[in-house]
Amino acid sequence: MIHDRRILSIAVASGRVGHVVLEGANVVHLGMSKKASMGPAEARAFTAQALEDRRPDVVVTEKVLKKSKKGSKTRSVIKAITEVADCADVLNFEVSRGRSHDSRFDEARELAARYPKMEPYLPSGRKPWEAEPKTLIYFEALSLIESALGRISAPNQ
Repeated sequence: MIHDRRILSIAVASGRVGHVVLEGANVVHLGMSKKASMGPAEARAFTAQALEDRRPDVVVTEKVLKKSKKGSKTRSVIKAITEVADCADVLNFEVSRGRSHDSRFDEARELAARYPKMEPYLPSGRKPWEAEPKTLIYFEALSLIESALGRISAPNQ
């Protein structure tokens, strides 16, 4: 069953690349890189290293739709990450992120309720003029996993 596998999800936002690793329904690792967001070469190196270090069975990356608001640099970073994952000896899911919540903060709260280890990274919100909290990238990575594979629950749930 795919939910029993080690899953690496990589999400990209302007100025950062974040990743989350699940084993079953448990978050076992997460991280963020500013360097990986600098361009395709850095993104490829980051992804290759993440695959080597984390040894996932499944990788989830974002499929960027034409109507997406992501800029060309972010799109090129996502493409580079996906290309490395496609060449690796793993099952790769490329999924588009839908909007199932009113805000990304609502989505993050819901994900934190299902993945308690993520609660310390839950942003409290922001004013319209403030920058987006960097930790939202972890919740975007979790959202990609659930978009690809559905909700992952512990065996006794």
